Amino acid sequence: MNTSKPDPVDIALSKLSVVIKALDPKPKKLITDWLMSWAKLLAREKLFDPTYLPYYKRGDIVYIDLGFNIGSEHGGIHYAAVYENNNSKKNKNVVIIPLSSVDDEKKVSTTDIYLGEDVIPWTPGVKTIAKVNQIRSVSKMRILKPLLAKDKKTRLKTEHLNLIDNKLKELLLKPDENILT
Repeated sequence: MNTSKPDPVDIALSKLSVVIKALDPKPKKLITDWLMSWAKLLAREKLFDPTYLPYYKRGDIVYIDLGFNIGSEHGGIHYAAVYENNNSKKNKNVVIIPLSSVDDEKKVSTTDIYLGEDVIPWTPGVKTIAKVNQIRSVSKMRILKPLLAKDKKTRLKTEHLNLIDNKLKELLLKPDENILT
């Protein structure tokens, strides 16, 4: 008679497997790909040293893997704008606002900001929005580019950052609160 308790990891993976296998093909592939990426990130997490990365400044555009998320949380591989001021090279996290494309600027959500066309030089002709209500802190391990000081960089314009600042004030503060001005 075996009286050992089942391994909680095996139970969790078994339940996860059942859920993933029941998904439609596209989300099944997305979550499977993310799980493989996540496993790699977890394996190198203890050795990760953010001081080898470039200094990320407010407005810098990074290419980032936001992973597989639930509901309407923005996920996948996207461009994002670094939002925080004075992010230390020693800090393993950075605050970002995801960027995305839009076909018609009239269809931009009230929580997003239309930034215009050709905002990101590597995506000519693409209309870009900032997903302001998706602001979050992420590990710098999620950043795919730029990873070296010599890598090409691009930045949002000051006017774009001002639009984002104003939208964050609108979304997060009561109208009479002026702490961000």
